[in-house]
Amino acid sequence: MIKSVTKGINDYIRAFKLMNRLKLWKYVIFTGILSLIFGGALIFLSIAMIDIFSASIISIYPFEWGKEYIISIAKFISGISTAVLGLMLYKYIVFILFVPFLGPISEKIEEHLTGEKAGYSFLNIKRLVKDVLRGLGISIRLIYKELIWVIILFILSFFPIFSPVIPILAFIREAFYAGYGNFDWALERYYNVPGRVSFIRNNKGLTLGNGIPFMLLLSIPVIGFFLAPALSVAAATVSVLEKFKEKS
Repeated sequence: MIKSVTKGINDYIRAFKLMNRLKLWKYVIFTGILSLIFGGALIFLSIAMIDIFSASIISIYPFEWGKEYIISIAKFISGISTAVLGLMLYKYIVFILFVPFLGPISEKIEEHLTGEKAGYSFLNIKRLVKDVLRGLGISIRLIYKELIWVIILFILSFFPIFSPVIPILAFIREAFYAGYGNFDWALERYYNVPGRVSFIRNNKGLTLGNGIPFMLLLSIPVIGFFLAPALSVAAATVSVLEKFKEKS
């Protein structure tokens, strides 16, 4: 498991070199600008929602005794909840709306590594619509799964004994589902939905290893949001193709 996680992380280095070699930075610029716009908007929205959520929780508590403790808990819960929900929303915006730019990155890297033409075209409206619908489909599947974990973590956050581990658990879950979405760009060319789910299930460490740098990049102001979508999809494509190579 640890070896697979490390492999997923290390593939970012190779992906970065490939993006330089293949001159894919024009796609990175487009995704980077869009990422900064949506990411910035979600950050401001999340900050505003923290006060609203915490005030709502505090208003339920009718006593003066222990109110300071309740306020601290409310702010902690609100901070974690808005961060998780904001990251969820950001990921699914990327999966759905960044298709015209992330698709070519994945396919051009595959063309270079396999020598086979993928033939992606911006003028292929049918293909573009198909990819957008695919992004919508995976978003719906992952939202359902993630919301279950969000509810569980939200309930646990009311118990101080779990407070130290909740941010760690939230980070791991978000990283895993981010890697899941990134892998789908390459896997959809080889598998149907059940096949893609099976691949992820059998390569959880590799999937998590892809999602961890993605999440860490989002913690870096500006440059992190700029690079995260394109670089993570490129790294996922490298990971998937090397996994196929191991099996052949």
